[in-house]
Amino acid sequence: MPTRLLVIVALLLSPLGAGAAAPAPQKLLPANTLLLVTMPDSTNGGSLVTNSTLARLWRDPSMKAFADKFTGRLNTAVLAPLEHQLGVQFADYQGLVRGQMTLAVIPVSPAGDAGKAVAAGNNAIVFLLDSGDHSAQLATNLAALKKKWADSGNTLKTEKIRDIDFATFFTSSDALSLRKLLPGLVDTNDSEDLVTKAAPDKIELTFGQSGSLLIVSQSREVIEKILIRQAGGLLPALDEQPAFQSDFAARLHDAPLYAWFNIKALLSSLATQQASQPGNSGAANPLVSDGTLSALGFTGLTSASAAFRSTSDGLSLDLFVGAPESTRRGLLKILAIEAKNSAPPPFVPADAVTFSRVRLDLPNSWKAFESTLNQLNPQYAQVLNYVFGLAGKDKDEKYDLKAELLGSLGDDIISYERNPVNNTLGALQQPPDIYLVGSPDPEKLAAALKVALSVAVPGPDGIKDREFLGRKIYSLTLPVSPQGGSHSYHFAASGGYLALTGNVEMLEEYLRGSDGNGKGLNQTAGLNDAAQKSGGLETGIFGFSNDQENMRSILETLRKEQLSWSDFLGLFGVQLSNASLSITPELSPAKISTVEDASEFKKWADFSLLPPTDVLIKYFSFSIWVGGFTPEGFSLKCFTPTPPALR
Repeated sequence: MPTRLLVIVALLLSPLGAGAAAPAPQKLLPANTLLLVTMPDSTNGGSLVTNSTLARLWRDPSMKAFADKFTGRLNTAVLAPLEHQLGVQFADYQGLVRGQMTLAVIPVSPAGDAGKAVAAGNNAIVFLLDSGDHSAQLATNLAALKKKWADSGNTLKTEKIRDIDFATFFTSSDALSLRKLLPGLVDTNDSEDLVTKAAPDKIELTFGQSGSLLIVSQSREVIEKILIRQAGGLLPALDEQPAFQSDFAARLHDAPLYAWFNIKALLSSLATQQASQPGNSGAANPLVSDGTLSALGFTGLTSASAAFRSTSDGLSLDLFVGAPESTRRGLLKILAIEAKNSAPPPFVPADAVTFSRVRLDLPNSWKAFESTLNQLNPQYAQVLNYVFGLAGKDKDEKYDLKAELLGSLGDDIISYERNPVNNTLGALQQPPDIYLVGSPDPEKLAAALKVALSVAVPGPDGIKDREFLGRKIYSLTLPVSPQGGSHSYHFAASGGYLALTGNVEMLEEYLRGSDGNGKGLNQTAGLNDAAQKSGGLETGIFGFSNDQENMRSILETLRKEQLSWSDFLGLFGVQLSNASLSITPELSPAKISTVEDASEFKKWADFSLLPPTDVLIKYFSFSIWVGGFTPEGFSLKCFTPTPPALR
């Protein structure tokens, strides 16, 4: 993949410095740009990183022993081998970024790069970097890089694009594999070797310097468009694209780091490609057909963006998906969040480490779901209604499960969790949590849920119930669960909600209620102020994470557990599978590290060298997120206040 080589180029040049004004990326990129990720000015963007609480934690003198061991291992296992394989010295590239650093994906015409390898779907990646007053050093480095590449016997072609010298590297995906680049780091039994390997992809990467601007891409067509824009040509630029104009003016114009995605153009391109394939009836990939995209509501989406900002008050992330109210259907109707109070109710305990509340009108959402399912496949809708029609009829021929459920569902969904009692890897991956579904008649909803679940676990031992403080607790055990193996679940009705959980102690605590004297989560210092900075508590979605207490549990676990790389990443919701990363809920059981796994990980991260936990958690506070629909689309704003000790 050419992406890997582009990432290497970015890493080579990424040390940041103060610099001159850079050409704005939206003025250099063409109007049909699909994806843009940019740091428009390295001065502001660099401070976002260097002044972050995590960067300050890393620089804390008490972290020196741990940090020195990690950076030493990074140098010997990664940086030095990369320098040897690529024939470069990273020190030569220190501080070259003086302005913007941009990565973009741009469509290219099939004939526009004849004989050249471009990304799947006729899209090309381009990397831009402004060296400002270091343009002479950039030119020297690029000349040295070309010479080293040619001296190593590699293929290199030079050409002029609009009278500017460019060079093209010719290589393959195999040459850029981690096995080749970092032979001492990647084990020969790594999952990359366990899959059947296809023939290596050919990679052609063209790079050159125009003024102070470095341009790297696998498409000559894209490079030419950027050069035209840089020279003041009349080719339409991204800042003339209506969706980008709207997003930029509303939320991106002052962001030191942001991303923008043209959803509408990408979906249109995917549908067009499928329709144009010879002999394609539309059944090959129904998810990207015009009819499916329309039924799901995706054709109503325009764009998406993410903007990062940092102030003395804290770090914020502003996410937005354009979806005009007049075009919403399908999933956008199903997930129609209502602008209602989403603050933590008084009964949510103060020691809850995560909390979320969504104001979703569940009966209306169900109607929208049925309508969407009918458009996608009427047979599926018929099967669903058939199942609903059978449930409960064995005891009462007039019983209507669907009516019972829809008539007792409300517009409120709450969840919260506590830290586990024991700080072990397995306990942290399955913390005690509880879900609450609002209902005008929760007892009726509980009875209907019992009937529905009886279809999955029939028989006298399927769903059991018992009395607890005048309430009925229902319990069932599923033979297969997301946690692996069998798992028990419990639910009960109380206080205007149906409560569901896999932890019966959490359910019993909820049923006991509060005596009114305990402190609730809603009384957390600074929580209301943080929420107001992000849009308030009346938007329909509110979430909270006690980062300090979460990190306390994680740090204590790191001190006493023998962990591998995958175990460590799993603590933060990142799963390693087949050499790929994915962000997932903690749905898999804890992995038991082998001695070899733990020993290898300790070469990088020796947690016995960390200072006391109380020294570290001062760098953490809490995070909140506030979201909901506006007439223009869906907005989600996240905010992490600066910890009091660091202000």
